[in-house]
Amino acid sequence: MSKQKFDAVVLANSFKDTVSLAKDSADQPLVIFTDQPAVCHPLKAERVRRGMHSHAKKVGMGLNRTRFEEVLDELDAITFEDGETITAHYRVAPMLGGYLYHLGDGRFLQATDGRAVVTTTIPNGLYFTETSTMIAAPTPELKFDLKALLKWFNCSDKEKLLLLAWLTYTVATPKAAQLPYPILVVRAPAGSGKTFMCSRVIRQLVDPCQVASQTMPKAVKDIAISAQNSHVLIYDNLRYIRHDLSDGLCQVATGGSTVGRKLYTDGQEYSMDLRCALVLNGIHTFVTESDLVSRCVNVNLTPIESKQRRSEAELSAQFDKELPSLLYTLHTLAAKVLAVKDSVDITFKSRMTDFAVWVAGLETVLKLPKGALQNAYKANVEQAKVAGVVDDSLFVALSTFAQRYPKSNPWHGTPHELLSALEAQTSVSLGSDMPRNASAMSRKIPMIHDALASNGVHVIRGRATDRYYDVWFEPKTSQSRDDGDDAAEPPAVPSSSSPHVDATNASDFDNAEELLG
Repeated sequence: MSKQKFDAVVLANSFKDTVSLAKDSADQPLVIFTDQPAVCHPLKAERVRRGMHSHAKKVGMGLNRTRFEEVLDELDAITFEDGETITAHYRVAPMLGGYLYHLGDGRFLQATDGRAVVTTTIPNGLYFTETSTMIAAPTPELKFDLKALLKWFNCSDKEKLLLLAWLTYTVATPKAAQLPYPILVVRAPAGSGKTFMCSRVIRQLVDPCQVASQTMPKAVKDIAISAQNSHVLIYDNLRYIRHDLSDGLCQVATGGSTVGRKLYTDGQEYSMDLRCALVLNGIHTFVTESDLVSRCVNVNLTPIESKQRRSEAELSAQFDKELPSLLYTLHTLAAKVLAVKDSVDITFKSRMTDFAVWVAGLETVLKLPKGALQNAYKANVEQAKVAGVVDDSLFVALSTFAQRYPKSNPWHGTPHELLSALEAQTSVSLGSDMPRNASAMSRKIPMIHDALASNGVHVIRGRATDRYYDVWFEPKTSQSRDDGDDAAEPPAVPSSSSPHVDATNASDFDNAEELLG
């Protein structure tokens, strides 16, 4: 074709006729190509750039960077005026009775009615977005194998089931549902395979991506940018989380937004959603803020003995071989939980209530004794609260002091008297972090209140003529069942069959009870 004189308006309009233009709720332009009618791309995406250059070549117009930007400006204007407003989902989208998971390459996995089915067609009006770092997942193999999935989890048996709950909840919960995501915290000593576990196993099961894991950024804004184009973010080798970042991670888990100034403008603002599943890993106890701890599911990996070690190449090859059936197992299990979760009995309502309901649903699907997995989740959260402050001087002093006073006869006194009584204990060695005055102690107690309560220590502040504290100790096993304690009960015997479980997979679920002891 002979060369034509460049005209940005003409080229933009001719390109528009070959694609569909739309915009999101923030009026950001999106391009939908005819060969992928359910997938949209940001106007400045690499896929659009290549498509534009190919179209310009066909119509005989040369493109350089300046001309390309001019065409984009024209398309932006056209989209703003005439483009349909749509919701573009990343990786997971909601649908009636379940969810739709974007495998990539025009394939989708539909999880509804207690089963998972691969399809290439989706309901009209449902759109996904792709990024340059997104990796297509393999086509699931129709083979359910729960044992094969659990063997990739290098942790205790109870934590295997809690990790299974986190994985199924995360793949089944689209951001559009506006539900919180519990944060998965993986603590592991050197040589326990935490990088492979997080960057390969969890990454490939939930959201395959070229950016397998990353270091924790310094600002919440950077987390928000990454969250726009990810279903899960994995932060590797954490040692410490600053207070402001800890608050930001709480926002990411439960949902929020961050606001900033648009570049090259004086006063225009932009807003970015803060909502994404998170995985944090490290060797040390790096989650210490009670607000963040209460939003976490904690997994502790065990060291791998030298005789059991295998090369990463060998492990990767084995995992890639099993991945198709592992994906089918994971999504089938998620579909089954979705089918029962609205009718389950909740024995422990954590701060992450939606996840607590999901845990109860998984408990039902796996035919575990009522409350068994929920109690494991409760203990997991409470142990983490204590672990974050176990070396804190005020926590240690109050925990030791409270042991002398039962609930029926609590210690009672002013803040100054309490501090003096704590300092007078000869059995406790107080560090430099111990508050130096009653005012500082009163400010710090609320920060460790949840950890104290999880340890059976109750510190209640009140005011009559003067401010006062009541302090007592109440063993966890003496609390009422209504408080969701872990008091021992004879385990219920699961039924031999369940309407929620396929008979062909019954043995897999029966064996799950053994993991809880």
